[in-house]
Amino acid sequence: MTTTALKKWEVQRRLEEIDRQLYWAGSVGRTDLIVRFGISPQQASADLKLYLEKVGQAVRFNGSIKRYVPTEKFQPEFIQPSVEEYINWAGEIGHSITKVPFPSRSVSMAVLQPLTMAIHQRRSIKISYRSLTTPEGMVRRISPHSIAFTGTRYHVRAFCHHSEEFRDFVLGRIIETYAFDDAGPGKEQDDAWNTLIIVRIGPHPELTNAQRTVIEADYAMVDGEAKVHIKQALLLYLLDQFNLFEQESDRPATVQQIILLNPEIRQLARC
Repeated sequence: MTTTALKKWEVQRRLEEIDRQLYWAGSVGRTDLIVRFGISPQQASADLKLYLEKVGQAVRFNGSIKRYVPTEKFQPEFIQPSVEEYINWAGEIGHSITKVPFPSRSVSMAVLQPLTMAIHQRRSIKISYRSLTTPEGMVRRISPHSIAFTGTRYHVRAFCHHSEEFRDFVLGRIIETYAFDDAGPGKEQDDAWNTLIIVRIGPHPELTNAQRTVIEADYAMVDGEAKVHIKQALLLYLLDQFNLFEQESDRPATVQQIILLNPEIRQLARC
């Protein structure tokens, strides 16, 4: 990166920070930029001036608090607001979001690194893998092509040369890795990985109309349904996470809350 390009990138980052302060915190001042980026007061003033030139009357100076605040015309110019955007920013400035803790699922770097090398070099690799059916471990050769996260655990998607099919291998169950070898079938041949499935969910029919309205808003449903596009290879994990893999009527409506509107796709999760 050239010096000029670096300076432009640094200015862009500070303009984004002004956007975030105004949008998420409701005001911004020179001190925010000075503390965040370690710049001089003069540079902070110059950045604010540049920002104000771009947004015009969308921001005004509040003399009582000596900070710039957004007006009704304000719309962020340099960021795309989202929950993820806020979580990332809040963590950077020391306001981390509190998350529900889950039991840690181990991932050994001694296992992960050879797998990522095999993925990027398009090679196969031997692994010792244990499962509930082979708890003592079994050596098999796999041709990995992707790492996936289900929300609770990481696994590698790979062609298994032992079973001659694409499977998911939980990273925490791989005991060790061995020699690399020539690759087998790759991502292009993994039909379940390349097939997108539309999952249609809706509020449980036994909920009251008022309760249905709450669920529809919660999941941003349109006309009583929300659609999720997901790889067929990951469908099982989505259905399992929302208790949609089995018949929803087995659970009280206020507990289940949502149902699968296209239940025929359940059979695709078993493929």
